[in-house]
Amino acid sequence: MIQAEYRDQVHQMFAKIVGCAFNAYNYWHSGMDELVYEAGLYCELEQIGFTIYRQEEFPIYYKGRPSPVKRKMDLVVKDRDLGSIILELKAINYVGEQQRKQLWSYLKLTNIRFGMLINFGQSGVYSENWELDENTGKCFRV
Repeated sequence: MIQAEYRDQVHQMFAKIVGCAFNAYNYWHSGMDELVYEAGLYCELEQIGFTIYRQEEFPIYYKGRPSPVKRKMDLVVKDRDLGSIILELKAINYVGEQQRKQLWSYLKLTNIRFGMLINFGQSGVYSENWELDENTGKCFRV
């Protein structure tokens, strides 16, 4: 698969996940806690055929190797062609650097390339898509 096609598929996957987040939010509306939105999002993702890992532990990588120490993630969506996307869920008023840094650290620790920060806030669903640059170890918004 060429780079442009790969990027298009990644963006389509992000869009499907956001669509599922909106469906869960529209069902529950505002004011629920993170766990309630996680339940709805899980069901929406499962319904469209994604493989999802919920609150599962993933190995922490050190110098490119997995260690026996693990980190638990809210949700991880897996695609056989694109790999995995970490979904870090929030139900707060404002998304700031602290929430971004949490997702960035998860990407770095687990060697998972893509992540989404999804907030189920008072005014609706807010999301950010992130990618880990494996060469520099830095995360950038996509």
